[in-house]
Amino acid sequence: MIIETEQQPKKKSRGHPEMRIQSECVRWIHNEHPETRGLFFHIKNELDRPDANAMLGSRLRSEGIVKGVADCALMMKRGQYGALFVEFKTEVGRQSDAQKNWERIITSQGYAYRLCRSLAQFKEIINEYLEGK
Repeated sequence: MIIETEQQPKKKSRGHPEMRIQSECVRWIHNEHPETRGLFFHIKNELDRPDANAMLGSRLRSEGIVKGVADCALMMKRGQYGALFVEFKTEVGRQSDAQKNWERIITSQGYAYRLCRSLAQFKEIINEYLEGK
């Protein structure tokens, strides 16, 4: 049996760090703002899945998948905005050109769009949005 001590270096986190940030944020908003349940949701719009191939990509595009769409939406009108869209990135993550283009399109239509890199930042984004700021 190995007992982890403070001297042992911790393993680097692998996997999908953006998904971990997003999961923390979803848990927080559902617990802290239950009025958003059913109105804050993930937009399943990924083509970079292990099972993705040309046929799957073609089928998903025919079903309406759009490159660059944000990760989550909060479908509550607040202030001047009809809804809020949130794109999750790590501290060093960058928006793709498609994501930047979609951000331009959606903000030109009167929707809020925010890039989020942490749970702390997400709390600020949501609280400000819900206050109508």
